[in-house]
Amino acid sequence: MKYIFVSTTLFLLFSCTVTSHKASLFSKGTSIGLDQAGIEKTGPILFQKITVADWIGDRDGLIDIDDPKAVEAGLKKGKEPIQIYFYTITHPKFGTYLVDSGLSQSFRKDPKEWPITGIVASEMNFPHLKVRQTTKEWLNEHPNRIEAVLLTHSHLDHILGISDLPEGTPILAGPQETTHTYFLNAFVQGMTDTLLGDKPKLYELNFPEENKNPSLRILDFFGDKSFLVIHVPGHTSGSLAFLVKSTSGIHLLTGDSSHTNWGWDNNVTPGQYSEDKQKNKESLDFLKKVASQYPGIEVHCGHQSFAGTTKKN
Repeated sequence: MKYIFVSTTLFLLFSCTVTSHKASLFSKGTSIGLDQAGIEKTGPILFQKITVADWIGDRDGLIDIDDPKAVEAGLKKGKEPIQIYFYTITHPKFGTYLVDSGLSQSFRKDPKEWPITGIVASEMNFPHLKVRQTTKEWLNEHPNRIEAVLLTHSHLDHILGISDLPEGTPILAGPQETTHTYFLNAFVQGMTDTLLGDKPKLYELNFPEENKNPSLRILDFFGDKSFLVIHVPGHTSGSLAFLVKSTSGIHLLTGDSSHTNWGWDNNVTPGQYSEDKQKNKESLDFLKKVASQYPGIEVHCGHQSFAGTTKKN
């Protein structure tokens, strides 16, 4: 009994939010059900996916290797090749938005000067990070005004490019993403604060009907059903996915609700990297349902856009 009390006390003591920066509520768009999302094959959005780095992750974090499907496939602990991306969403009327932030120019410096250091860098396999393109380099080639950056979630590898964005660029996260407490946040809050900047314009998106009707977890962001923001709690409380109706077709950005192609193809959630596997499974099932509405849809998992990489050992 004493052990349980001490463990509970320590858990509560060290649980904290992912950032100490305060977020305001951001209201834009309308909550809709999947039956209202439309079945268009294309849309007005100019869409681009930018691969900014090659990396590796721990397979038992990226995939729940205890899932019966993973056991049957013979998946074991080990390293998995992954990548880091950001996406550009350009609407003809509302301008250019980013989904996630890429990598800042600081990653062109000596690794000792990177903003991720020490045991966190080691645990996250940052010594294996191979930079392809920084956010600043992309912005120099594409001098668009960035209206805001929408985060799939606030884990460090998704906010590494914030400092390259123009000062004051709004940062939009999902519901409770910045206010939910979790014990692992105690190890990363300081780095998260630094990456977000001194006084970030930080917001949480408002899904006004979600509490009344859980099926209304889709936000029609621009009001024309061209860009749908989907609340997919599980990996984190405020994790988001995005359905993009672009001039090149329909794209689904899963965020880290599914890190890998194998996880998506086999409907197996991430493993240790997710806060709540059961909620993640419910969200992944919902994203599968979304994808089924659009034949020919292109699915972009959180950290893989190439096939045939998952090995058994």
